[in-house]
Amino acid sequence: MSEFVKVAKVSEVLPNSLLAVEINGQRLLLVNLGQEFYAIDALCPHRNGPLEKGHLYENEGIIECPWHYYRYDVRTGKNLYPRNVYPADLTYLERDLKPLQHYRVRVEGDEILVEFHGDRKE
Repeated sequence: MSEFVKVAKVSEVLPNSLLAVEINGQRLLLVNLGQEFYAIDALCPHRNGPLEKGHLYENEGIIECPWHYYRYDVRTGKNLYPRNVYPADLTYLERDLKPLQHYRVRVEGDEILVEFHGDRKE
């Protein structure tokens, strides 16, 4: 079952910035791109690098992992790099190109809510 869970206040996530939050023991990253909010997993799917320490390219909506420089679209979770440089005939490399999990976000007043699947511990 999924539900929208309050994770932060709008005022806590400055424009073009990141904020790590936790829901039920799972770390998520809130991204504010010019007052549009997105929620993604806080760990890079490649090798669990801490995306909150990565670089946000706010004009493109891209986050870059600080460990191996993998890049993801924060709006969709799609891997953008190295996907764009891997040769198409080396299909075994696809295992490293997992998308980044992203979550639906809703803003109600000054509250940011994220759609979370699973049981929630209080």
